Formats: sequence, structure tokens, C-alpha cells
Amino acid sequence: MTTNSSVPQPIIRRLAIAFVFALAYGLLLYLLIWVNDTESLSFIAGLFLLPMAVAGVATSVADPTGRGPLWPHIRNGWIVIALLVVITMVLFREGGICVAMAAPCFLVGSAAGSALTLWLLRQFQSPRSTTLVIVLPLLGFPIEPHLSYPEYAGEVTTVIEIAAPPSTVWQNTVEIPAIDPAELPFTFSHHVVGVPHPENAVIVGEGVGAVRQLSWTKGVRFEEVVTRWDQDRHLAWDFRFGPDSIPDAVEAHIEVDSSYLKLANGEYTLELLPNGNTRLSLTTRYWIATPINAYCKLWGTIFLNDFHGAVLKIIKDRSERV
Repeated sequence: MTTNSSVPQPIIRRLAIAFVFALAYGLLLYLLIWVNDTESLSFIAGLFLLPMAVAGVATSVADPTGRGPLWPHIRNGWIVIALLVVITMVLFREGGICVAMAAPCFLVGSAAGSALTLWLLRQFQSPRSTTLVIVLPLLGFPIEPHLSYPEYAGEVTTVIEIAAPPSTVWQNTVEIPAIDPAELPFTFSHHVVGVPHPENAVIVGEGVGAVRQLSWTKGVRFEEVVTRWDQDRHLAWDFRFGPDSIPDAVEAHIEVDSSYLKLANGEYTLELLPNGNTRLSLTTRYWIATPINAYCKLWGTIFLNDFHGAVLKIIKDRSERV
């Protein structure tokens, strides 16, 4: 008498083959779409069509007749995508910023790919009917650089009250040298995602035209060129990035001075309050042009608020210790 296992061996073998095929295809698409030096970012092909195609391969190989329920295919697609992300992080040192931003898009794209593939299998009773889903990234990738997207100009402002006069706060704002990691608060961006955090900010010169030189961890270096200088009241600047400001090891895909994203300018505003304290605000303005502006705006708000909050806390603590 033979004992039947809960899952027949042919199904297990087919599922294993599906995972291998889907991972291999996912890696090929990753190399084609993401490992390149072009300035344009593949939002549609890279964030949505790629996971759709990978999930499509997994579904069509694992269940070529389309008889299985949808949820296991969605789950399997997510597992393959998760494995693909881990592999790219290990082999290609994919950065935490890009992974965090891409993950929700990957989950949505993968689920849509599983659902569409299963529907095609049931409608046409042939794995060949899923070919379009599988080749979508190959069709979309060459077209995407020629598309134009709506522009959005946004800004993020963070405010803090400091128990010190504006003259003291100004001194600790214009320059923020030798930042100890212990001075930084816990933030989602810096401690979970792994975004570099500030280490040093020194100024060369005084008044309009002076240059603030900023250093962050992981080799991030950039400058702020002062455009307004009102002693103890207002400091504004334009950002200036060089080709090596953000090393590829930190983030190889997101360029902060590109055709789809620009960090434009920023400013500190100091206001004397009736109780003698200072209200200090930090504003950063940016520009984006993507097919997912609302989604990018959400992440921009998270990252900038976390950065603003960390810097303002340092200024507050140093000013109140004087």
C-alpha cells in the first residue's frame, strides 16, 4: 500500500521548475532594465512590467492549465520577487532606498501578473496565450525613454521650537560640524531603510555666494550655494551636486539632478517668539516628472521629513546647551 502525500510530487517538481525559470528570467530582465547607465529611469518597465512578467512565468509553468486558485499563484509570485530582490542586493549591492521604494510596486505588479496570466490560461487553455504578459517588459523598455510625464514641483517644511534666542540658533544652523551619531534621533529613513545621515556641514565664506559643504555617511558629498543671507533670520541656498556626489554603492538608480528628479533649493527661517524662544523651520523644494508622481511625493515627504527632523534636533540640542 502506498502513502499519498498532501502535495503530489509532480506538482512539487513543477513548482520548483517554475521558481527556477521565473528567477532566471527575472535576473535577465533586471540586467537589461536596471543595470544601465542611462539617465532615464524605467518606472513602468522596471517597477511594474518586470514583476508582472516574472509572476507570469511562475504561474504559466506551475499551472499550465490554469486550474488552480488565484491566491497560491499570487503568493508564489511574491516569493519569487522576494528572492529576486535578495539576489540583486547580494550580487549587485542594490541599495535599501531603491528596494524600499520599489517593493510596493513589485507586489502590485506581481499580483497583477499572476491574475492576468491565470485568466489567459483559463480563457484560451494554452500556455502560449501568456506570451504577451511575459514579454511586456521587453516591449515597454525601449519605448519608455521616449515618453514624457507630468511635472510636479513640491516642497517639504519641518518646524521646531528651540529654547534659545535667534542669534544662538543661527550660529548652530549656518554650520553644523562634527555630528556625532549619538546626536541623531531614530528615523525610519536612516535606521530602517539605510539612507545616509549627515556627518558635517561647514561654510566657506559669508553672505550671498558662500558655500555650505555637506558630508553624509557612505561617501555622500554635495554643496549648498547661499542665495539669501539675513543674519539671525533667514538662510537660503541652491543645491549643487557633482557627478560623484552620491556614490553608486549608495544608490545606483536614483539621481537627484536628472530628467525625472531635481533637488532645487532649501532654506532655514528663524522667528523670535514672544517667550524668547526661536521657531526654526527647514524647507526643501524639489521637482519630479514621473508616471507615479503621487507615489514619489509620498516617499519624498518621508525622506525629507526624517532628514529635516534629524538636523533640527541637532540644532535644538546644541543651541539649548549653550
